[in-house]
Amino acid sequence: MRWNITDMLVSPTTGTAFAVASNSAGKSVIVWYKGDYFLRPNNSLQTDAKGIIVNGKMHQFSVIHTMPYFHHTWEKLKNSCHCPGNDNISLRTCDQQHGCLFELCPYGIKMVS
Repeated sequence: MRWNITDMLVSPTTGTAFAVASNSAGKSVIVWYKGDYFLRPNNSLQTDAKGIIVNGKMHQFSVIHTMPYFHHTWEKLKNSCHCPGNDNISLRTCDQQHGCLFELCPYGIKMVS
């Protein structure tokens, strides 16, 4: 089945990420996952017996849980994932690196030293 990613969030305190995925039937789910690849809006996700294919390429990440998309659930997740990039992907530096479990920022933001 093919899914299109419409939104994303990362949780620096857990080192995991969330993405909203919608299919052609109009169903949407929230995917909670962990890995070195981050699902971004406009990515195309396809499940396969071998794994997960994003934009035609196989990627290694673990899906922790999927759940039906509800706006209020997504808003609660947004409010609990305290990453500056979730609100402003155009930031150039991050002063929140203490407690961040990502080695590389999912948004490409440089850490303040």
